Amino acid sequence: MKTLKIKGLKYNKGKYELFNDRFVFFPPQVIDILSSIYGEGVKSLLVWLGKKAGWTLIQNWDENLKSKSLDDLVNQFCNIITNHGWGRFVPKKISDDLIIINLFHNISSELENKSKYFCYFITGLLTGFGEFALYKVNVIENQCCIEDTNLEFCEYKIEMKKM
Repeated sequence: MKTLKIKGLKYNKGKYELFNDRFVFFPPQVIDILSSIYGEGVKSLLVWLGKKAGWTLIQNWDENLKSKSLDDLVNQFCNIITNHGWGRFVPKKISDDLIIINLFHNISSELENKSKYFCYFITGLLTGFGEFALYKVNVIENQCCIEDTNLEFCEYKIEMKKM
């Protein structure tokens, strides 16, 4: 078995731990199965699941990574989440009220059945992260390479909600 080299990742007896949290490789077919059962109704479930995962992951990781700034937090999050297999997350813009992240090689574009449902989970994942980083946020997928095959990446805008 190839050893993955990520700060904080440990492997022992078939179990991966990332900063003492169990790390599970999530098969994309689970999203396909949920979408075939619930259709468009699965959107809110996938966003919610992604949000819970994003919040929990960044909260626990930040305790160990000890980010020095918002830039550092965003870059470290993108580096680690890229290793989950959803695609390559690249920060495009980072400010106190707006974070834009480009997602190259969206997992859905690599599968036989390309599906927008993966984008819903990723929207939730980035919402959980965004709420940790900026408090209350709206996350919008501005561009989607699944809907427009001429695009090379999906673009997600994490924007602080106006009070």
